[in-house]
Amino acid sequence: MSTAPSWLTEENINTAATVAKNPQVQAAAKNPQVQTAAKNALSNPPPPPPKSGAPKTPPANDVESGNNSSHAKSVSDAGEDFDPALVKEMQKYHLALRIGYIVAAAMMGTASVLKLLGSPDLGQAFFSIYIFVFAVLICCFEVALTMVSRMIAINFGFLYSLIGRAIFLLFVGFMCYSLGLYGIIAMAILYAVGLFHAYVMFKFPRFQEYLRKKHFFEGQEPSK
Repeated sequence: MSTAPSWLTEENINTAATVAKNPQVQAAAKNPQVQTAAKNALSNPPPPPPKSGAPKTPPANDVESGNNSSHAKSVSDAGEDFDPALVKEMQKYHLALRIGYIVAAAMMGTASVLKLLGSPDLGQAFFSIYIFVFAVLICCFEVALTMVSRMIAINFGFLYSLIGRAIFLLFVGFMCYSLGLYGIIAMAILYAVGLFHAYVMFKFPRFQEYLRKKHFFEGQEPSK
């Protein structure tokens, strides 16, 4: 003997009987379109709603969240809306920027090491170490090593914006000024490259997006 389902209560039966006796419901039930829609609804039930509290999956190719399902290997794969000719032109300017920043970082590192070796003052020693760390950060950002480029794209977003980059370069440049002649040369190179970077960002409004996607997708782990 079968057991009645839990939803089949006396209240539900009375409600169904009341609705069935309604003339408008009876007229609608005879409508062929209503009958067809009812058959389609029974044959294609809607999917169950997601459980409350279930974790939401970040959208694919999201740089901020670090989610990447496409395993793109280049900027053209990461963003199909980039014009290939535009990407090729931006790459030329990007190469010049990378060379300039690497030269500035090398000069910063040289100035900090010389100051560290030549000054017995403890405060100057810590100051030189800080500048050396900044030089390594700039070098890693521009070289974009596979093991660190994706981490940079996710955690150092301020280096991609014009204002964030300008504040960072001004701060580092003022620190380099106290390192003597080599520090002043490093500051001059850093500021010159920074001005060129601003020009590139004005010339290519999507350069920030291009650079961030390049670091993120080229720094991913290879797909298995």
